[in-house]
Amino acid sequence: MFKKTLLASSVFAAIAAIPAVANESSADDKYGHDLYGVIAVQLANRDYKEDNKNSGFQINNETRLGWRGHARFDSLPEHTKFIWQVETGYVDPSFSNRSGSYFGERDTFVGFDSERFGLVRAGRVLTPLYELVDWPGSNPGLGDVWDWGGTIGGVKHNDRQSDTIRWDTMELWTGFTLDLAAGAGNDRSDSTGSEKSKNNYWHGGAAHQRFDLGSGNWIQLDLAYEMNYNTRSVAKQVGADDDDPGITNYWDNKAWLVGVQGGLGPVGYFAQYRRAEAETEEANSSTVKEKQDSYTTGLMYNFGANNKWQAKSCLCQE
Repeated sequence: MFKKTLLASSVFAAIAAIPAVANESSADDKYGHDLYGVIAVQLANRDYKEDNKNSGFQINNETRLGWRGHARFDSLPEHTKFIWQVETGYVDPSFSNRSGSYFGERDTFVGFDSERFGLVRAGRVLTPLYELVDWPGSNPGLGDVWDWGGTIGGVKHNDRQSDTIRWDTMELWTGFTLDLAAGAGNDRSDSTGSEKSKNNYWHGGAAHQRFDLGSGNWIQLDLAYEMNYNTRSVAKQVGADDDDPGITNYWDNKAWLVGVQGGLGPVGYFAQYRRAEAETEEANSSTVKEKQDSYTTGLMYNFGANNKWQAKSCLCQE
């Protein structure tokens, strides 16, 4: 596996992001819904040392829309409300082989939000580990290595995942929360009918301990884990014909993440270390293993009226 290193100085990104909300309703209303969205366009120039496939100037249009709501049904406890959300994907991701988006591409779910037991969602949501990779580790515009890289065993950890049930707890003690999730993998409905693909599932969780340092300063420790079973990969030999079906393997992939994040006045900071492992048994019964260690560190500075502007840089390697 070759390593990719990305310095903040090698990426320039200018982002214009404007939130939009219509029909905004109060959380205390018995019924309510909001139509919301983000106008976000990123200009970036990327320069890679080892792989120039995605180097160069690009415009990443992250503009998207969403529709969410809640209902306080009479049959539910007073502290619980039914919630739902449908959200589109990006209009035009940079260097993507597709253009346009569809409803349900991003977080789309139904669930219950309770003041006593927390948040339970079923549908398409962020996995607990990836939520930390996404923020603070990657967004906005710094995800080339830390987010999108890291493929071993034909796959990396999940990001958004359909067919998922996720529970985010309330504080179990001061500053401590858990996120737990499980669901089906992308190969669960594999058209080959393989018994291994039918057993393509995943589970994972994250723990967070936040400490309030006073005067708006804080620090949080994060720990996350994810396990994927029977994830399919297809590899072709160099020079193989288009009709060559290639060699299919089924991998067990796991990942751990340890991180810290926090804020000191207008300055934010984060550091994350991730360990990924993958294992498969080939047709000749030999076991193949892969592993990868990676890290990211970064600083953020919030400024302007009501801190509406943010500068962010990172150093990351896989």
